[in-house]
Amino acid sequence: MKKMFFGMLVAIVAVGGSVATYASQLKSGNGKNVPQWYRYEGGDETLPGSYTATTSFPDECSGGETLCAILAEPNPANPNQPIVNSQTESHNKN
Repeated sequence: MKKMFFGMLVAIVAVGGSVATYASQLKSGNGKNVPQWYRYEGGDETLPGSYTATTSFPDECSGGETLCAILAEPNPANPNQPIVNSQTESHNKN
C-alpha cells in the first residue's frame, strides 16, 4: 500500500512539473511568445547562441556602447536562446 501511494505521489509531482514547464512557455493573446531578457555573451550578435536567457533585466546593463542584453521572443525549439530578429529592446553597457 505504501509503495502504491508513493508511486502515485511521484506521478503527481512529475505531472505538476510538466504543467509548470508548459505554463512557462504559454503564448500571449497575440499568438507570439512572451519576450524575455537574454544576456549577450559575446560573438556574432545575430546568432542565438551568443545569448543566455535571464530571469530579469541584467543589472550590469547600465548604458554605454557595448551590447549587453536584448528583450526577445524565446526560440520554441530552445527557450534558452532568443529569436534574435524578434528583439523589441536592447541595452548596452560600458
